[in-house]
Amino acid sequence: MFCISLFAQDENMQWKLLVENGNQKIWYDATPFNSLPAEKLNIWILQMNMKPIKFEEVPERIYRSKTQYALDLKTDRYGILKVVYYGINNKEIFNFDYHIDSYPDSIKYTYPISDNSNLKLLIEKIIQTENKETSISK
Repeated sequence: MFCISLFAQDENMQWKLLVENGNQKIWYDATPFNSLPAEKLNIWILQMNMKPIKFEEVPERIYRSKTQYALDLKTDRYGILKVVYYGINNKEIFNFDYHIDSYPDSIKYTYPISDNSNLKLLIEKIIQTENKETSISK
């Protein structure tokens, strides 16, 4: 029953499992992949922590977060567009918009995507999906 309420707010998103381990579950929104993959895209990642986390700036314990990333697949760099934090009752407790949409690429895609990161895993999944679709269409 918890999973139903977990996704109820995101009706237009197509959540697919990316990582599941003892500490967390991570999903990504597959909606951007309904069209041809682009070198640059914005994608949401939903993270559920088995043990809540606490940040000084957020008034309550965080049980899940939803982060929108701007990815540049050509340079393997990313930026953070928005972050939303949710409490124990799946209600939003804090959000932040970084307002980098109109920034030049050198500022928008500030961070390198490191090996063994969830974003790298996501990119590998994107490439696998793209390769499967390309081989099917041939």
